[in-house]
Amino acid sequence: MLPFACPAALAEPPGFAALRERGGLARLPTATGDRAWLVTGHADVRALCGDPRIGKSHPDPARAPRLWEAALLGPETNHATAVADHRRWRTTLTEAFGARRVERLRPRLQASFDALLGALLDTGPPAELCADLARPFALGVICDLIGIPAERRDAFAAWSDRVRRVPDPGGTADAAERRDLDRTIGELLDQRRRTPADDLLTELAARADGHDRHDRHDAAQTDTLRPDELPHTLSGILLAGYETVATRLPYGLLYLLAHPTARTALAADPGLAPAAVEEVMRLAVPGGSWMPRYARTDLEYGGSRIAAGDLVVFSFQSANRDERVFPAAGTLDLGRTPNPHLAFGHGKYFCLGAGLARLELRIAYETLFRRLPDLRLACAPEEVPVDGASVTGGLRTLPVNWGRPTDR
Repeated sequence: MLPFACPAALAEPPGFAALRERGGLARLPTATGDRAWLVTGHADVRALCGDPRIGKSHPDPARAPRLWEAALLGPETNHATAVADHRRWRTTLTEAFGARRVERLRPRLQASFDALLGALLDTGPPAELCADLARPFALGVICDLIGIPAERRDAFAAWSDRVRRVPDPGGTADAAERRDLDRTIGELLDQRRRTPADDLLTELAARADGHDRHDRHDAAQTDTLRPDELPHTLSGILLAGYETVATRLPYGLLYLLAHPTARTALAADPGLAPAAVEEVMRLAVPGGSWMPRYARTDLEYGGSRIAAGDLVVFSFQSANRDERVFPAAGTLDLGRTPNPHLAFGHGKYFCLGAGLARLELRIAYETLFRRLPDLRLACAPEEVPVDGASVTGGLRTLPVNWGRPTDR
């Protein structure tokens, strides 16, 4: 039954290897009693991720088959306009997350991480890196970028923790809280219209308002988001930007600390950090990295007949352990090249925030192993608890210890 449970932090859910070996798609029941097509092989995930016949929307969202009882990653309701809406979404946000903008953020991100690590060092070992480092770092970065004021951030983090858990049937509580968050962001957008700042709230509000003034009577205009679409879009960016780094950063550290050879190599050569980030993104996959999508039309793939409206579930964790693409796929290898992992998706749904996430992880790993060359786990790797209650997975805690830090 989907989604598969994660048996331990460093273990792949059983069943994936056999499904990859068999090839093609598997038709399996889900936790909601529905059925889904599970895609596990690297070539299949890559092909169907880029297939325009697969999307996020469903013509009847209330009756759509579901992977889990949660509002998160549920079917979108804009089925008739989904393709054009997605094109406008990417057009509007591509520049906001472009390489030059992300690189300009480096000094700010480094200062933020240094401050959090400094507080951790002042307190002294032992420490818990999920709550004391990874989550506040990820939260601060994405909130600074968007323009969420400090006094609202704890409330958002609490909402994020709730929305990632399986709620009451139908996800009504999560949906209501998401509407509340959208209203809050709408209020912040109105504030930025009156008092601009250097953030995405200001930038996107100006672009959308300018488009609305000039093109509100032209139904063919599809080059940017409308003002009424911004709150929901920004709340989605907020959630994705926070969750990705908050879960991957400690999960990657667990892998590095559990593999002494890789950990020692990275501590000796910070130039390995980019390779470490890519291998962490490939291998350290919280919760299986499930991605539910829907068939927009009838199609046939690999001998399977997929009907319009069918649930199609991608497992990026399985694809990233495909031995046909990644020899010794279960091994953390900082020298792996090429590394065509699919952790950020592929095709039209490739993550726009990939560059920012990579930079955050690189700063974290470079700085931690430079300042704490003997950073080590405070328990056995198999004792690190997995957050099985969250649909996006991750670790509940990552307890660590260290000796004398360096001043570098």
